[in-house]
Amino acid sequence: MKPTESDKTREAFLLYNEGKYQESLDLCNRLLVTAKDPALEVLAATNLFCLKRTADAEVYFRDLARKMPGSSHVHSFLAKILEENGDDGAVAEYAVAVRLDPENPDALRSYAAILVARNDDRGALPVLRRLCAQKKRPDDIDRLAGTLVRAGYPQEACRLYEDPDTCAVRSREYAEALHAARRFPEAADAARVLYEERRDPALLRVYLAARAETDPAGALTAYAATLKDNFDVEIAGDYTRLLVKRGEFFPALATVKKLIARDNRPHHRLMECEIYAALGDTANADVTYDALVREGQETPYSSETLTEILRSFIGYLFSHLPRATAKERFLSCVSGEGNIACLTGIARMYCTLGERDSARAWFYRAYRSDFLNGGLPYAAYLAETGEDREAEKVFLHILSNVRRSADLARVSASLVADGSNLLLRMKRLNTELIRRLEECRTVLGTAEKECLAGAYLAQAEDALVREDFPAGIQSCLRGIDALPPYSGRFRPESFLSLIRRSKEQMPADISAFPGDGPKTQEIPRRRPVAEIADRLALPDQERTILAFLATHGRASEAELRRLTGSRRVAGMVNSLIRKGAAQGIMIVEKKGMGAEGEMYEYCGT
Repeated sequence: MKPTESDKTREAFLLYNEGKYQESLDLCNRLLVTAKDPALEVLAATNLFCLKRTADAEVYFRDLARKMPGSSHVHSFLAKILEENGDDGAVAEYAVAVRLDPENPDALRSYAAILVARNDDRGALPVLRRLCAQKKRPDDIDRLAGTLVRAGYPQEACRLYEDPDTCAVRSREYAEALHAARRFPEAADAARVLYEERRDPALLRVYLAARAETDPAGALTAYAATLKDNFDVEIAGDYTRLLVKRGEFFPALATVKKLIARDNRPHHRLMECEIYAALGDTANADVTYDALVREGQETPYSSETLTEILRSFIGYLFSHLPRATAKERFLSCVSGEGNIACLTGIARMYCTLGERDSARAWFYRAYRSDFLNGGLPYAAYLAETGEDREAEKVFLHILSNVRRSADLARVSASLVADGSNLLLRMKRLNTELIRRLEECRTVLGTAEKECLAGAYLAQAEDALVREDFPAGIQSCLRGIDALPPYSGRFRPESFLSLIRRSKEQMPADISAFPGDGPKTQEIPRRRPVAEIADRLALPDQERTILAFLATHGRASEAELRRLTGSRRVAGMVNSLIRKGAAQGIMIVEKKGMGAEGEMYEYCGT
């Protein structure tokens, strides 16, 4: 009997399940010539992903996301591809996949993983809770417990392992949760038992850290014995810090020297400098600080590491030397050429001296050298010294030029700092911050959402002062909408209090949303070809394809090959679709396979 279409479709899925992705893809393509089966289209795209043909897979899944916007599977796989490409849009696609199917465990795990990788533990908590409620897998519970501890909820993490309904297996995460919850005797006991079973150095580290909280003297003996048998770098660092905390600087110095001999990282060497300084051994402190500061300028230390070193160096110099001598010594060691950490370090040294004009000049040099990394400390200094107009100009320049979401997050955090009233003082800056954050709302992490909520709160407070009560209520409602779960900085009550005060002070109860009602749907504007080509910076052959499709509406792969004289038409069209999607423009839509290859239709909206 001749196989039916259903038999062939089942065969394509069987081939996929057996890992024969190319054979499955070939069969899908043959069947899709005549059959328009959405399941086969999804399978073909999934095969492309499994074959590592991510560029083709991305185009297919973007097309499928338009055709099947309700498919969690499609959005989940599109998110995987974007994540591999380092595209921030992956977060938004995972969010859509989870919203469409909250029971999709693969999407839930992937979404939680990408949030944790972005250090957004609070954002990952609702996802991990949902996952654990479904499956109660030990690895999922460990993941949730670790995330709860990092997010500041250790007691809740402990309860996961103490609840008989969760069936959780005691693990390193349990011992760490007990320690974070300050249940030190229990943490020490749990870590010791688990270490004896698993010999995991991380458990030994938890055991020693917990014991140090309840029995510091006994912990010192235990640390020394442990390091004698097996010198572990992380445990040696903990031991050194404990010795410093107890004022036992000579054994701390001996330990940190052994540590540096095995691991020469700058933060270990900085500990050595600070121990020499605490001992009053200025000769050795001078030598070690000098070597570390000079090396930090010559080797690729991170800006954060070098900044930390220079702050410590400033503190050492000004606590041991006369101010003029300390200044001379610092400037002799720290170069004023180019390195942002050095430029801002010199500026902070002048702040310590109280020389405001010199400090401002060096912060300005840092800003001119790097508008972001030098601009943020410069703008903060201007705001601290009351130069609000200049600070606002600098912040606005930074905001208008940052492109990466991580950089926007840094700017936002600097503007909505605890106790800061910058956004109340700088109205244009507040408006611009809201605009930039709203532009990328779908990929914001918890911290950035808090910043957006804080900006709306400042806007609402300003509206209340101006007695523009409807505007204030609108800002409050938008702020509540932006506020993430597990917000550590703002609460819904802050916004509700402003709404109540606005309502009480209104002379008449006016709607905050006047004119809301049914609106006629706008017909999408078809963009001119030249506008699209210029906006996307298309190369000549892609411009030729775009112009042909715009003129004729539809074209086959074979027609476009003859037009361009190239066999790479499919790749060019895929490139067009990807570039358009990145700019929010739907240029070309695939219309399936025909006798002359794939069919393409022009959209241009």
